[in-house]
Amino acid sequence: MTAHVGYLTIPQKDGEQDVLLENGNAWRLGRSIDSQIRLPSESVSRQHALVQRMENGEYYLFDLGSRNGTFLNGIRVTIPVPLNDGDRISLGDFHASFHCPTRVGGPANSAPNLVTNATTVIFAQKMTSVLVVDVRGFTKIAQAIDPQLLSQVIGTLFRSGGEIMRRRGSWGQKYIGDALMSVWVHTSNGEGPQVLSIFHALGELLQVTDTLQEQFQLPFPIGVGAGINTGPAAIGNAGSEHSADYTALGNTVNAAFRFESATRDIGFDVVIGRETMEYLRQCGDHPERFFEEKTVQLKGYEFPAHVWAATYANLRNLLTNIPCR
Repeated sequence: MTAHVGYLTIPQKDGEQDVLLENGNAWRLGRSIDSQIRLPSESVSRQHALVQRMENGEYYLFDLGSRNGTFLNGIRVTIPVPLNDGDRISLGDFHASFHCPTRVGGPANSAPNLVTNATTVIFAQKMTSVLVVDVRGFTKIAQAIDPQLLSQVIGTLFRSGGEIMRRRGSWGQKYIGDALMSVWVHTSNGEGPQVLSIFHALGELLQVTDTLQEQFQLPFPIGVGAGINTGPAAIGNAGSEHSADYTALGNTVNAAFRFESATRDIGFDVVIGRETMEYLRQCGDHPERFFEEKTVQLKGYEFPAHVWAATYANLRNLLTNIPCR
């Protein structure tokens, strides 16, 4: 029995290109030159989506926490979804189609930058919490100080932040521009204390940011916004044979980034999801008293989200009143 081989049909300036998905098991789509399938569009994120071929020959589509979302036949992709012959894929304003004929004999030409030694990617769905911390006013900072000094400031912040997150039980960290994403994978019990430890990690990171202005003689303090979300996410390796890239994918991750962005819109420092609050309540002492309920419209989402928001002053009160156990 002949295995089915899929391919993507991608528009080009002079027509269309068929990209054979045969050599390897995973193909990243994005604007970055590191993407196996590069899509030259400003609405496409640097690492936007992933197509993975499973051991049984089925193809799945993942969103990699993209800015403008990944859509399959007009429906936003929030968890890994299977691909079928003729499916329409939209990444920002870039549109492609997936094909998987019953016999090998699809297109003869592959993408010129297609990586042929991608490793098998195994994703498992786990209950996770995601913390996203983003530097406030990064453009203003970059314009005000020397690039070498800027790299020292951000490097110190991220290095210290990574150490804090790992010590507080984070499964992994990713650095995306001026943002730090940390992921906690929860066990079947004790989610409340695990979620509380994330808030203590954020509190420790704030202590680091408070020292940066004096340490580097900066013209103004460094501030950060934070978003925390809890829910199911696909956990696995989206890298290649020579470069592992362990990450978390799905709506839980996307929403955490949108929560952080919402802090600027509503004038708070940290925004958390309702599920995060439910786990935090397991620690007792009514943690909701340190937050305000808000309804926010997240970019790329059809319906408003109900969240909890706090200032860092209230976060410090939370940490004082509900210490880690």
